[in-house]
Amino acid sequence: MPDRRALSSARLLRRRSGARAGLLASGAATVAVAVATVSVVLAWLARAVTVAGDPPPPGLAPDEVAEQVEAGGVALASATPALVLMVAILAGTAVAQLARLVAAAREHETSTVRARGFSRAQAWTADAAEGAVIGLAGVVVGAGAAAAIAWIVGWAPASALAAWPWALATAAVLAVVFAVALRRGERARTSTRAGRATTAAVVVVVLLAGGLVVWQLPFARGAGFDPIVAVAPAVVLMAGALVALAVFGAAAVAWSRPAAAFPSVQPGYPARQVARRIPIYAVAVLLVALTVAQAVFASAYSATSTAMVTDSAAVRAGADLSVDMSPQSADPGDVAAAAAIDGVDAAAPALVEAIEIGDADAQLVAVPASAIAPVVTSAGGLIDKAALEALAGPTQPAGTAAADPLPLGEGASGLRVTARAESLGELLPRPTIAAVLLDATGAPTVLTLAGDSRPNADGSATVVAEAALPTGTAPWRLLAIGADRGRSFSRATMQLTLETVDAVGSGPLDIHAESELPGSGDQVVLWLADDGQTTPGEGPDDDAPPVAAVITDGLAQHLGIGEGDVFEFRYAGTGRHGDAVVSSIAEVVPGASSPLALFAPMENLLVSQLQRGTSIVAPNAVWAAGDPDADADLSAALGDRPVATAAPGVAAGVVGALAPGWWIATAGAIALSLVAAFAIVQTLAIARRRELGVLRALGIGAGAQGRMRAAELGGVFGAALLLGAVAGGMASWLIVPELVRAVTPGILPVAGGISFDPAPLVLAISVLVAGLGAIVIGVAVSVSRAARTQTVGEESR
Repeated sequence: MPDRRALSSARLLRRRSGARAGLLASGAATVAVAVATVSVVLAWLARAVTVAGDPPPPGLAPDEVAEQVEAGGVALASATPALVLMVAILAGTAVAQLARLVAAAREHETSTVRARGFSRAQAWTADAAEGAVIGLAGVVVGAGAAAAIAWIVGWAPASALAAWPWALATAAVLAVVFAVALRRGERARTSTRAGRATTAAVVVVVLLAGGLVVWQLPFARGAGFDPIVAVAPAVVLMAGALVALAVFGAAAVAWSRPAAAFPSVQPGYPARQVARRIPIYAVAVLLVALTVAQAVFASAYSATSTAMVTDSAAVRAGADLSVDMSPQSADPGDVAAAAAIDGVDAAAPALVEAIEIGDADAQLVAVPASAIAPVVTSAGGLIDKAALEALAGPTQPAGTAAADPLPLGEGASGLRVTARAESLGELLPRPTIAAVLLDATGAPTVLTLAGDSRPNADGSATVVAEAALPTGTAPWRLLAIGADRGRSFSRATMQLTLETVDAVGSGPLDIHAESELPGSGDQVVLWLADDGQTTPGEGPDDDAPPVAAVITDGLAQHLGIGEGDVFEFRYAGTGRHGDAVVSSIAEVVPGASSPLALFAPMENLLVSQLQRGTSIVAPNAVWAAGDPDADADLSAALGDRPVATAAPGVAAGVVGALAPGWWIATAGAIALSLVAAFAIVQTLAIARRRELGVLRALGIGAGAQGRMRAAELGGVFGAALLLGAVAGGMASWLIVPELVRAVTPGILPVAGGISFDPAPLVLAISVLVAGLGAIVIGVAVSVSRAARTQTVGEESR
C-alpha cells in the first residue's frame, strides 16, 4: 500500500538522492581520487625537501647544504601549485559533467517538484546539501586512500595527511562546482543560449591565457611564488585539450556525412550518433584528451628536466668529476692520486681562472690537449670537443703559441742542469735553477734544482743543480728552464749559459741556450720549448704570438669579434696579461659558469705565459672521467674538498621531485578520467535503451548492436587519445624547456631542447587504454544483453 504521508524536506532529499545514488557515488569517488592525488603529491614533494642533502655531498659543509636545500625548496614551492591546479581542473571538469548528468536524469522530477511549489531557495539548498555530502564523503575516502598509499610505499601514513588544508580546499571547491553545475543543469532548458555564450567566453579566455603564459614564461624565475609558473601547465594543457575537442567535433560532423552514404548500417549509424551527441561526448573526450596530454607533458618534463639539469651541471663541472683546489694549485701528485681512485678512468689538471677583457669579467679555462678527448665531457653535445682538439697539434692555427716539450725518457728519475754564470759585478753569482715539467697527464710543476756555485778562473761560476722528479705520472717532459738571482745581493747584469741538461737515469738532452738577467730583474727564462717562436731572456715580449682559443657566443657578441680576431685579456687581480686569437666560436666551453668564457690548451697557455713573463699560472682544479659515484673517494683523496659532478646538485635535486610529482598527478588523472568516462557512458546507455528495440525491429541483432556501440565508443575514445597526444606534444614543445628553466636553479641558457621519457609514458597510456577498453567491452556486452529482450514501446510505434 503506498505511503500517503507528506514528505518532509529531509525525506524528500533522501528519496531524491537515493534515486540517483550511482551518479552521486561517482561524484564522491571523483572527489576522493582528487583528494588522494593532491595529498600524495604534496606528501611526495614535502618528503623530497626533508630528505634532501641526506647524506650530504662529500666535502660540502652543513651550512652550504642547508642553503642549497632552502633554495631548492623555494623553487619547488613556486611550481607546486601547478600540480594541484591540474588535478583540480580535471576533477572539476569530471564533477561538473556528473552533476549535469544527474540534472538530466532528474528532468521530469525537477519539473514535478517545481510545479508543486519547490522554490529556488529550496532547490539551491538541496543542491548545496548534495554537494556537501559528496565533498565530505570524498574527503573521508580520499584521506584514507592517501594514508594507505603512503603506508604501502613505506612512508608514514601521517605524512599523507599533513597537507589536509589543501585536501579540504580541493574537496570544498569540487563540492561547490558540483552544486553550481547541478543547479545550472536543472535550469538548462531556460538558459541554453546564455550557457553557450558563457562556454564560448570561457574557451576564449583559456586560449588567451595560454598565449599569455607562452609569452611570459621565458621571463619567469622560480625565486618565489610566480603566478605564471603556477598556472602555466594547467592553462596550456587546457587550451590544447579545448583545441583537440574542437577538432573532434568538427571531424565527427564531417565524418558523419560520408559515413551515412554507406549502404550498411555501419559505419553510418555510429558516426551519426556521435555527431548528434557531441555535447554529451564532449566532456569524455575533453577528460581523456586532457589526461593523455598530461601524460605526454609529464614524460616531456621528466626527460627534459633531467637532460637540462645534467647538461648544465656537466658544463659547469667540465668533466664527470671536478674538484676545485683553490686557493692551492693542482700538482701532478694530486692528479695521480685522483687517477688511482676506483671508478676513475682518467684524470687531468684544469685551470678555471677569472680574467678581464676590457670592461667585461670572463673566465679562462684550460686543460692539457691530451686530456680533451678522455676527460672533458661533451655535456650531451653542448660542448664541441672537436673544436677544442683543433687548438693543438697539427690542426693548430698558424702563428699561435705552440708548446713542444722535450721528453725526459721512460727511465728518468731526476733532472741535472749545468750552467755557467758570469756577473758584471764583483760578487760571485749564485743563481738558482728551476725547471717547468709536465707529467704524462699534462700537469705542470715548477721543480727547483738544488746546487752550488763553483768559481772559475775567469771570474765566472759554474752551477751544477739537480733534483729528483716529484710525485706524478711518468713519462715526464721538460717545458722550460729558468734562473733566479738567488742569494746574491748584487744587482749587476748576469750572463747565463746552459752547458748541459741531463735526465737522470735516461741520458743527456739536446738543450743549449744562453740568456741575460738584467740588473732590473730577478728571474729569467733560459730555455723555452716553444719551437723557437721567441728568444728567452729578453723580458716580456709584446710581439709574442697569441694563444689560439675557442670563445663562447656570449663573449663574441659582447666584444663584437669573430674568428681570426685577436684580443687582449688580463688575469684578474694581477698585472699579467695575454693575447688570444679566436679559433672558433662555440655555445659553451667546459668548466665555465659564465656565458663570457674562452678555452685554450694548457701547454700552449703555459708557453704563452712564459713568453711574456717568468712564471706560470698553475692549474687550480682536478678533472676526472669515470663513475660519478666515486665522488666520496675522490673528495677524501684530495683533502675532503667538494666534488662537482654532472649529477644534479642538492637544490636541483629538490626541484627534481617535480618529475615524479607529475607522474603521481597523471596517475590520479587516469583514475579521474576512467571514473568519469564510466559514469558518462553508463548514463548514456540508460538514456538510449529505447533505441535498442527499434534497431531490433529493423533486423539488427543483439550482437551487431553491441559491436556498433563498441565501434562508436572506441572511435570516440581513440580520437580523444590521438588528439590528446598531439595536444600534449604541442604544449610540451611550447613551455617545458622554459618551465624547467624557470623553476630549476642553475640551468644554463644554452641548455634546452625537448625530449621524452618513453617507458612511463607507454605504461600510463597503456593503463588508460586498458581502462577505456574495459569500459567499451562492458558497454558492448550490456547493450547486447539488453537488446535481446528490448521491445518497441507503444509510443515508439
